[in-house]
Amino acid sequence: MRSLRLISLLAVLLAACTSGSPSPSPTPVPPAPTPSPSSSPTPAPSAADFTLDVLPVEEPVEARVAIPGQKICFLVVVKDATNQVSPVTISAVASGAMIVDIKPAQLLPGQVGEVWVIPGPATTEVIDRVTFTATRAGVVRTAQRSIKVMPMVDERAKDAQPYFERWIAWLTAAHPEPGITAETEWEPVFVSTFLVVSHYSYYSDEWELTLSWHNMIPPHDWTEISLRHRGTETAPSIAFRIDSVSGGTAPHAVTPPEAIVR
Repeated sequence: MRSLRLISLLAVLLAACTSGSPSPSPTPVPPAPTPSPSSSPTPAPSAADFTLDVLPVEEPVEARVAIPGQKICFLVVVKDATNQVSPVTISAVASGAMIVDIKPAQLLPGQVGEVWVIPGPATTEVIDRVTFTATRAGVVRTAQRSIKVMPMVDERAKDAQPYFERWIAWLTAAHPEPGITAETEWEPVFVSTFLVVSHYSYYSDEWELTLSWHNMIPPHDWTEISLRHRGTETAPSIAFRIDSVSGGTAPHAVTPPEAIVR
């Protein structure tokens, strides 16, 4: 009996000791860190990558009015994405018009190429479209331009001629730097008219000369010329103005236009 009491007492003491010493809590495991999102690297341009620019720009189409049989010159520029110098093949197709010349057809980055287009016959107002394609090593770039063709004839060449002759004589005497002389050969090209200002262009081997004159009475009868160097420039770099033709004012330099006129 005493043995049973002793065993019971020992059991009570053991339970008391156990309840007074709580078991340690498990150490919490920190959550795994969330991986930070990594930005996708910008793909490097391929060795053949390039961009294509065609001037003038598409809009507004009304700024590019043509007449049947007129020659229109679009400027083409390619820019190499990797600064390599490798030619790009230029081609063009037209609806309602004819591609008459592409020079150069193998265009180097930095060169300014020319694509010449002639609208076909028209008895009503029509829109011709030209698609330009540039290719190199499997890379293809395209651009499209529209031409509004009016059923008109060129009646402005004879009006432009006296202004043109006056300017050429002055350039020959006063500004020999461009190398323009009385012997320089020019091809006249019709240019669309804006309001009361008439335009006409002339092309030599080296220069595109655009002539404009104001169809107003003195002293507002001014005339201007601008010169773009072919093959290297996309806009005129030289310009001069006579404030009044009838008043005989002296020509003076002015800021060239920011864009070509077609």
